[in-house]
Amino acid sequence: MATETLMLPTPEQLKEIYQDLGMTEEKIDADMQTIMGWMRKQPHLPNPDGDERRIRLFLILCKNSLERTKESLDQYYTLKSMVPEFFGDRDPISPPLLRSMKTSLFIPLPKLSSEGYRVSLSRIRTPEVDNFEFADYVKVNFMSIDIRLSKLDMFKKEIFIFDLKDITMSLLTSMLPHMKKFVYCATTAYPLRIQEIHIVNMPSYAQTMVNMVLSVLKKKIANRIKIHTSLEDLKKNISADILPLDYGGTFPKTSEELIDSR
Repeated sequence: MATETLMLPTPEQLKEIYQDLGMTEEKIDADMQTIMGWMRKQPHLPNPDGDERRIRLFLILCKNSLERTKESLDQYYTLKSMVPEFFGDRDPISPPLLRSMKTSLFIPLPKLSSEGYRVSLSRIRTPEVDNFEFADYVKVNFMSIDIRLSKLDMFKKEIFIFDLKDITMSLLTSMLPHMKKFVYCATTAYPLRIQEIHIVNMPSYAQTMVNMVLSVLKKKIANRIKIHTSLEDLKKNISADILPLDYGGTFPKTSEELIDSR
C-alpha cells in the first residue's frame, strides 16, 4: 500500500484550483474548522482531530459547498459500516488482501496533468488468477483511495484508466454479481470529481460488464467513459509524460516498477 511519491499541485495549480471554486487558503481553513465543529456534534461520526487533510480535500471535491461536504462525509462514514465486504477487515497484511495485491493493480500515477487532475490505473496483473475475490479487489482499491485522501494527495479531479486485457470470462462471471454495489459505493462514499474514465484492451465479452456499469452510473459520468482501440488512441487524451512506459508513455517507469517501488 506504500506509494511512489505523488507529485502535488504546484503553487500556481493550487491557486487555479482555489480560484475555479471561488476559494482562498483562508476560506478553506475557516470552512475546515466549521466542518470539524459540526462533526464533533454528530455522535455517529468519528472525532475529526488529525483528519484535517481529508476534510480539506473533501471541501475541494465538493466544490466549496459546506452542505455537500457534510453530506459526503456522512455518506463516507455511514457506508463504511453498512458494507463490510468492501470496507471491513482492512488489515493490509492479511492473506486475502496480500493475494489481491499480488494479482491486481490499482495505482495513482505520480504526475498530475497540467490541469491538476490525478490519473489512476487499474488492471489484473496476471491472467493466471486462482481464487480471485472481487470484494478483496474492491477493498484494496478503496483502501488506496482512502490513504490518498487522508494522507498523501491533493488534486482537482480524477481520471481513471481501466485495462481489461487480462479479464477472463471466469473473472468477469465472478465480478458481475457485485458490480452494481461496487459502482454505488464508489460514487456514494467518495466525492470524487470524475473528469474521464478510459477503458483499454477490452475483450468483446466484457461489453456486458461495461453496459451494466453504464446503466447504474449517472448520465453525466457515463458520458465521460471512453473506450480505446489502442494505446495510441489513449495518448490522444492523456499526456505521454503521465503514462508509464508499458502504456506507451514517457514517465520513466513501467506500471510494475511503480508497484515494486511502493
